Amino acid sequence: MRGIGCLFMLIVPVFSYGVGYELAGKRFGAQVIPPEWYGRMEIPPALYALTGLRGVFNFLEGIPNLPATLALAVVVAILVGGILSIIFGWMYSALAPSKYGPMDIPAPRVKTKKYKR
Repeated sequence: MRGIGCLFMLIVPVFSYGVGYELAGKRFGAQVIPPEWYGRMEIPPALYALTGLRGVFNFLEGIPNLPATLALAVVVAILVGGILSIIFGWMYSALAPSKYGPMDIPAPRVKTKKYKR
């Protein structure tokens, strides 16, 4: 199960970003998401004073609908992660390995009398 969980930690965010990108391109959720989140992102001029990050800011400004894409990606990640958690919880309870190994024995079922004075 650890290997599957590790893969899902990589797959779910990438899948969510892809779905968010497609939904933002179709202006999905425009009634809820602010309209300025659609289109190019604007970096405040004060941040451009940081010369080392100017290339990163130019790259982020070039991505269309980035704030809306990230907002939708978070919602999709929560939904997909929740659904996968429920499915894997159900699968683990149905297909779980034995409680005891081949060298273990279950605890004895001994009923004792209540001590009375």
